[in-house]
Amino acid sequence: MNRRLIAMAVGALVTFGAAESRAQAGIGTPLVQGASATTSRVGTRGANFLEIGLGARAVGMAGAYSALAEGFSAMYWNLAGTAEAQNMAGGINYATLYGSDGLSFVWGGALMPMGGGVIGLQVGQMSSGDILRTSYSFPDGGDPTVGSTFQYSGTVGGVSYARKLTDRLNVGLGLKYATEGITNASAHYFGADVGIRFRTGLYGTTLGAALSNVGSSGQFNGSLIEANTVNTFVPGIVRVNYLTQKYEMPTQFRFSIMSEVLGGPEALVSQQSSYGTLRAVGEFSNAIDTDLQTALGAEWAYRDIFFARAGRRWVNESQMKNQLSGSEYWKRGLAFGLGVKLPLSGRHVQFDYAWQGAGELPANNHFSFEFGF
Repeated sequence: MNRRLIAMAVGALVTFGAAESRAQAGIGTPLVQGASATTSRVGTRGANFLEIGLGARAVGMAGAYSALAEGFSAMYWNLAGTAEAQNMAGGINYATLYGSDGLSFVWGGALMPMGGGVIGLQVGQMSSGDILRTSYSFPDGGDPTVGSTFQYSGTVGGVSYARKLTDRLNVGLGLKYATEGITNASAHYFGADVGIRFRTGLYGTTLGAALSNVGSSGQFNGSLIEANTVNTFVPGIVRVNYLTQKYEMPTQFRFSIMSEVLGGPEALVSQQSSYGTLRAVGEFSNAIDTDLQTALGAEWAYRDIFFARAGRRWVNESQMKNQLSGSEYWKRGLAFGLGVKLPLSGRHVQFDYAWQGAGELPANNHFSFEFGF
């Protein structure tokens, strides 16, 4: 026993000495937690595609939208806004994400007044496009046993109900199901959203708050997570699963303030509508896997036909200020958008476009089509 303990001690000292020598020689980089370092939660949750902002109108305002949310896009930003629908309405949003490599998001929904409120249905899918499949034996692709390409996809579907409790207060509640992964390896989630919107009656000010993606954890399962192994105790092949970790949904809270600056009946500056209407929105959002983010956005509308939007979101400000010049710093998080709304046989149709900067990555482009009765 003593010989064994001595051998173990010598082995530990040799291993420690070798590691110390490598560090002193510059081989390897010791990680030291600094006093001012912060802990990042990015990448620690599942179904992160649920955090991609949807709806060209909202994206054109940099996501400062929860207090203004209405129409089908309110099903993403604040369910309470769907209670404003007086007749059947619906829409669809198509987004090309981070360039032309095939990453896209198609999402849409419908609103139906019913039961003293409004029922909403939504469905969407994000797709990566074709990705080259490699294997240990074919690191450059072309493995005939597994195919040449594969795709990642994330799918969400949900149902919601919203109603007006008073002439100023709206509430909304929704349930959703989400799944993500590749063929034969996927994870599944169940969650809920809740929203509230309150018109204060003071200078056209509206408050909005929404809590999204509160739900279950998901764990990847499927034939790609399984393997055959030999049982050393009983002869034969045993099917086993690789150990995969459970990930929670990306819960997010938003609080937003909107003010009618021009053109509204309670406008802050002027109630005259000859110059169109102008709304300004500020929003704070905090997700379980991000730091607190701030966004400011504005929407100008002329005769409720033509729309122009702009906004900026502040993300990772401490890092960007230290690494970027003044003009480059202000370009980060910018968003712009345009829209047109036209009457059509007692109905209306609306087309919106938004451009959203994405830092070092190519910008995102959103296209929305909405109709109402």
